[in-house]
Amino acid sequence: MKTLKTMTLAAVVVGSMAAFGGPPPASSRAPLADPSAVVDDAPQAGRRAHLAMVVAISEALELSEADALRMSERLRGVEERRQPVRAQMHEAMKAVRAAAGGDAAAQAQVDANIQKVLDGRAQMAALDKELFASLAKDLTPQKKAKLAMVLAHLGQMRGGPQRGPGARWQR
Repeated sequence: MKTLKTMTLAAVVVGSMAAFGGPPPASSRAPLADPSAVVDDAPQAGRRAHLAMVVAISEALELSEADALRMSERLRGVEERRQPVRAQMHEAMKAVRAAAGGDAAAQAQVDANIQKVLDGRAQMAALDKELFASLAKDLTPQKKAKLAMVLAHLGQMRGGPQRGPGARWQR
């Protein structure tokens, strides 16, 4: 029964994603034979991650399809606000890595870029709190605890998976 519910929920979410935000038609994409054409898989990866979060949270909280769709929309709103912060942090970290690698131009801006990364982490933490508050609204204490566990497992409350001390800074 739980598997059927999960499959139904996944079909509903995928259907809504296709209707409202699916990928562009194949005719508008650059041909893959052109080596200069770079395929950006980030939007599709973001949709897959969103779907995985929706399914995981819906299963843990035993949500109905309607509740899962409402939760999906709340989640999407926070994800849309996280994306520019994530991009800014990524660019700042590229500059910090270049400075660590000996790039003199990047070394001149290292303090400013480190501050951008730290500010971005603070913004992400605030968005994580907002996400939890939005999703936990009207939940029982037991379901709030389950939600916290699922979000922690998915990496939303701790900044993503880590592979050891300082792993994210060594890329």
